[in-house]
Amino acid sequence: MDYPRDYIVIDNKINYKTAFIIMPMNDKYDYVYGIIKDVCERLNIKAERADDIIQQNFIMSNVLEGIVKSETVIVDISEGNPNVFYELGIAHSLKPRQNVIIIQSEDYCFEKTPIDIIHWTIIKYKKNNWSLFKAQLSERLETNMMIINEEDYIKQLLIAHTHDKDIINKFIKQLVTTNFNYLRYIAVILQNRKDFNEEQIVEKLNSYLTIVSDYEGNKFAKLCWLIKYLVFTSDIILNEYFEEIEKIFLITWKRDSINMSDTDYWDLCSKICFSIINKNHIKKCIAIKWLTNYLKNTRMGRIDKVRTMIEDYLLTVPDQDVDIAVSKLIQGNSRTAKESAIDIVGQKPIYYAVDSLINIINNDEPDPHIVRSCINALTRMKIVSAAPLIVKWMSNNQDKWGNQAVSASLKNVAQNALEVLDPSYCKEFIDLYT
Repeated sequence: MDYPRDYIVIDNKINYKTAFIIMPMNDKYDYVYGIIKDVCERLNIKAERADDIIQQNFIMSNVLEGIVKSETVIVDISEGNPNVFYELGIAHSLKPRQNVIIIQSEDYCFEKTPIDIIHWTIIKYKKNNWSLFKAQLSERLETNMMIINEEDYIKQLLIAHTHDKDIINKFIKQLVTTNFNYLRYIAVILQNRKDFNEEQIVEKLNSYLTIVSDYEGNKFAKLCWLIKYLVFTSDIILNEYFEEIEKIFLITWKRDSINMSDTDYWDLCSKICFSIINKNHIKKCIAIKWLTNYLKNTRMGRIDKVRTMIEDYLLTVPDQDVDIAVSKLIQGNSRTAKESAIDIVGQKPIYYAVDSLINIINNDEPDPHIVRSCINALTRMKIVSAAPLIVKWMSNNQDKWGNQAVSASLKNVAQNALEVLDPSYCKEFIDLYT
């Protein structure tokens, strides 16, 4: 796309702590470009101009994308270059006023600044006084970072997740109308900035967002859960306020505390745990314990959206501590957790859990569902030594339920397993049922 209006409606996420530089494409501006980049780097801001963007686009597409996605736009109007002024106009249309910085050379400027921009502050630079220019540009950039447009930041963030802009605007308006500056705290936290010192910030935000989610027929519920997830899994919260996160979301709970109507809450707790583990947080053992404890509950039955999400995460995350915790569930007393763990172990696979699987079958486990999962897991891992134990278990339990033999489905699972592991046991197995 190379038409500015296209970038008004497109959902573009702003890359904060970035600057896009607009200036004439002329070798004599390379030096000032280097000065600007040096100032930005000292402030940990990534600066670039259109010719730095490596994309197979028209140059104008790169310019438009640079303007929209960068936090700050720096425009050099020296010599009155028409392309630069065109792009300045676009920047003024697409960016908040404090995020567009105009600079100009005193060595080769045009005769008269256009009346349309004469009221804007313009930072001048001169070849024999670069230190003053650096100081003024640095001060302006630092000031901009301290007066971020919280509403615009939160709005852009939410637009990236949902297209209902009317609800987003009403939600932000609600955040602004409170005595406590919730909007600012959310924006600051999501940028991992530390320029606030508020006690119990997690508790305050959680309580307020919970209340707001009930407003006007729960129309803000989706946005509140999204903000909670983004805020409470941010680096600054997990690193600086982990005790509050643990107290509110990762507390020890019992079976009776799980309610079917609280699915969104358990979903959030699970995702917080995922983030803690993914970041290899020093307290990740607490998150792992929370997830494995959830698998032990039977409150909502075997089929449960959150349980399925947790099982899928434990199955795919490459973390040895997670694998060890899952393996230990096989040796526990919870049937639901044991069955989940066996399925995960077989599919992942986790080979140091093989002995636990073998022991289940070898010790005549009475639950046929657990045994079925074990047989499937051992088959997936190609554990040949399990073949005679499978035959033994089936033989010992074929009349376990009175006149009803082991179900036909389990017999099929066992026979298929033997054909994969060691076909020589198939005849002995078939003889059991003839």
